[in-house]
Amino acid sequence: MSTQAFAAQLRVAENRLRAVGLNGRSAFAALCRHLAARLHLPKSLWIEGIDAPASAGLDLLDLTADVDLFGLAYERFFPEVFKGERGQFFTPRPLVEMMTELAGLQAGDRVLDPTCGSGGFLVVAHGLGATVSGIELDPELVALCRLNLQLHGADPRAVRRADLFRDPVHEQWDLILANPPFSLPIRDPESLKAFELSRTQDSALSDVIFVEAAHARLRPGGRLCMVLPHSVLANDRFERLRQWMDERFVRRAIVALPEGVFRPFGGAAGRACVICLQKRPARVKDWISTSIECPGYDTKRKQYRPVEPDELSMLRVALRDGTAPRVSAEECTWNPDALSLNSGMGEGVTRTRLGHFVRWEPSLFRPSAEPEKEFTEVDLADVDKATGEVLRSRTRKGKEVKGRKTSFEQGDILFARMRPQLNNVVIVRSLGGKTPRFWMGSSEWVRLVPEREPHFALLAARSSFVRAQLKATHGQTRPRVQPSDLPEVEVPDPGAELRALLEVQLAAAHQIRARERQKIHRLTELYEAFGRGELSREAFKAALDSDGSIPEESAD
Repeated sequence: MSTQAFAAQLRVAENRLRAVGLNGRSAFAALCRHLAARLHLPKSLWIEGIDAPASAGLDLLDLTADVDLFGLAYERFFPEVFKGERGQFFTPRPLVEMMTELAGLQAGDRVLDPTCGSGGFLVVAHGLGATVSGIELDPELVALCRLNLQLHGADPRAVRRADLFRDPVHEQWDLILANPPFSLPIRDPESLKAFELSRTQDSALSDVIFVEAAHARLRPGGRLCMVLPHSVLANDRFERLRQWMDERFVRRAIVALPEGVFRPFGGAAGRACVICLQKRPARVKDWISTSIECPGYDTKRKQYRPVEPDELSMLRVALRDGTAPRVSAEECTWNPDALSLNSGMGEGVTRTRLGHFVRWEPSLFRPSAEPEKEFTEVDLADVDKATGEVLRSRTRKGKEVKGRKTSFEQGDILFARMRPQLNNVVIVRSLGGKTPRFWMGSSEWVRLVPEREPHFALLAARSSFVRAQLKATHGQTRPRVQPSDLPEVEVPDPGAELRALLEVQLAAAHQIRARERQKIHRLTELYEAFGRGELSREAFKAALDSDGSIPEESAD
């Protein structure tokens, strides 16, 4: 049976359960109890709840191991039960299969998934000849995982209900495969004091202490392959965790995943990564580092839709034939995006830091602290991405503005730190007319103050060379650059003489464009005035004959 066919059957079953008065968790429990009976699961392993009446028609559900039917239940149905209350979400089968390949799973390995959810990793590992075990806190997911294991011929007793962060370590495994809950705050004192990485803190993120919990459950030389937020690779807040991992593990692979990799499966829209490590002592050697842009399905849709290319499958092939991209064992950088950067600058081209021309000036403030003060505001949507010019602005009083803004001055260069590939980079220039001399804009603006040759600095900051070096970004749903990184970016430097010529010609071109843009605005105003009946044809013509100046007297 196809996944789509079973999904349709499951939807009908859920609707029938709701029709007989079973909703949410009670409907889910009734479905699980029915399937447990059909799969001959011992009653001691059934989920608590009432049974579905015969009128619910659950006997019409086809049971087959050809599709991950319990994954489907987790992914698409019973939203009251599963919609990420504990930071969990379904791991797509292509990603599970790639990770087992990446981890080098072998028949006979003892495999643990300590946050096993519906059991996707355990099912695949069992199918490859491993002995599997699972831990899961959520009782509904424990029931789902047991059914999944039973359906695929594995021991349903292999999964037990426990809180990983409070569960004593009784044994160790050869391999841990996991997609742990993302970035949940853990505040339980008993859990925090059990881990070195959180012992002195009032709270810790689940991502951090999961790594330590996994380390304790691996035998020496054991492997850990897990999904984590992409921010673990890049953000400063995770620097201690990265150091901790380097001290206790040897890297085997890091794979950056695209934004929205879990979106079609009911998950978050942010970026993630796969990290594969081996517990020390282990031989240090070159390790795999790569980024996936297209995982074989559309990451922008909420429903699964296969597309090409399928880079997850391509990576699996490369792992098998030994052609997966590797970096030196001495490489310290964690982020594959940073390792794969290619500025595009030719060999032998003279380079200079962008910081030679501009300095980063932190300038966040709260306009509401000066409620009656008037500001000229330029936001992210107020610029021409093609030329780096201000297109529009507005006047606002401080009391009208909520939250923080960036302050700046005329002549400054603004660089939007969010989604740098959009190339929102602009030089601040007045559009003419009377505007407040105090400027402000989005808190996403990074203020760069030109030290010399401002128009050349704008040209350099807007170049493809800068964007290529800023692929390594911070953040999940909306990647951002670190403002402090911008002055360190390298740009081609043609030398003082050519920079001076460029500066003169660029400044003149911007002045011409500003005049012509103002003329377009004046002509637009004339046309609008004529259309409203405020200008006669004669007055309209006189204005056009006078180079677009609006006459003081208008028609009756």
